[in-house]
Amino acid sequence: MCFVVAVFFRRNKIKNPEHIRVKGPVIIAMNHPNAFMDPIAFTTLAYPPQVYYLARGDAFKKGIASMLLESLGLIPIFRMQDGGREGLKKNDETYDRVNLLLKRNKKIIIFAEGICIQERRLRPLKKGVPRMVFGAMDEYNLEDLTVVPVGINYSNPSQFRGTIFCNIGAPMKVSDYMEAYKAAPAKTMNQFLADLAPRMKELIVHIDHKHTEAVIAHIEEVYRHEYFQQEKLNLKDVEHDFIFSTKVVDVINKAENTHPEKVAALGEKTKAYMNTLKTQGLRDWLINPAEQSSINGGMLTLRMLVLVLTFPLYLRGLLGSYVPYKLTDMITRKKVRVIEFKASFNMGIGAMLFLIWGLLQFFIAKALAPNYWWAIGVLLVTVATGWLCLRLSPFRKKTKGIYRVLKLKKANPALLESLHAQRAEIIRDFKALMS
Repeated sequence: MCFVVAVFFRRNKIKNPEHIRVKGPVIIAMNHPNAFMDPIAFTTLAYPPQVYYLARGDAFKKGIASMLLESLGLIPIFRMQDGGREGLKKNDETYDRVNLLLKRNKKIIIFAEGICIQERRLRPLKKGVPRMVFGAMDEYNLEDLTVVPVGINYSNPSQFRGTIFCNIGAPMKVSDYMEAYKAAPAKTMNQFLADLAPRMKELIVHIDHKHTEAVIAHIEEVYRHEYFQQEKLNLKDVEHDFIFSTKVVDVINKAENTHPEKVAALGEKTKAYMNTLKTQGLRDWLINPAEQSSINGGMLTLRMLVLVLTFPLYLRGLLGSYVPYKLTDMITRKKVRVIEFKASFNMGIGAMLFLIWGLLQFFIAKALAPNYWWAIGVLLVTVATGWLCLRLSPFRKKTKGIYRVLKLKKANPALLESLHAQRAEIIRDFKALMS
């Protein structure tokens, strides 16, 4: 899974993993925007230790499926809409199992929102979180039990080759609440939730108003390069992406409360600008003044030469990986209707199909070659050229973009000049909101 996650995400990072890599029991309170991807990616990046997590009980069908899920560290939890009252009764067994795991110093993820929705905001936390926390304390008096807030942040949560940033916050010692809990259990559990929510919110990009999501996404694309240069941030560091996004969101959140008409006007400008780019088959970086030194005929020729020279390797990588890649895309599009499940199914199906396809190539080569070293060589070439193909794909797209913008410069220079002016006006208006 370390290899699979590294391939699926263009970049990944986990911050402060030492907060869960402790000897004592840990409950990880996490947001939940991306179905199975959230625990799978987090568990892989945090490993060691192994992390257990709660999942919808209706997924645990009798037989091998249930055995497989439980072997991966999943623990069934039932909601009223999943299993009715009978399902809720089974939760007593779940809580007993969780308590026993915590007694053994295990780490368990709880999705504190109680629902999976692909939104850039923290939804209200469920009361089941403090019930589980204080229930474990009642059962075994775990003096070193901590609750660690975690925020999962994606660039494109449903897409292949996006980014993920696992932001781990400071631990909360449950023992600090126990004296108050013994005196007033209900009040203390509510207070615990009230303390946990802001700790989780600061670990994610939290957009207050849903209708501002589009303008925020557009500003992130248009203003990113300039802000990173200004603040001396690293364009390849996903934590720095998080810093930038929280800055943009903070500005828009505040402006929406004080000057909503200005946010609306900015939204119309960014929408018009992005629509024009889409019509012309362009991306914002092609209009960015900082990139103009590398957008010329000489650079285009050099990039074309690189593509020609690497084409044999690119073609070998494409032939070695196209079938499972295309099959994964087809199956996911046909079978997965809920966007929150798209990425996790895409990764799971893709990992299985690529494994089968690689083994098939290995055994065919082994049958035809004089010895198994040839087969190993074929497999290594498939992996290496497939990785090169993956790296060359964005290079090819950028080269195509440079060609289109140079073509537009000759065919319609007025439109290109208009795009430059629109972009500069958008940044100027956003800076005005920042001041």
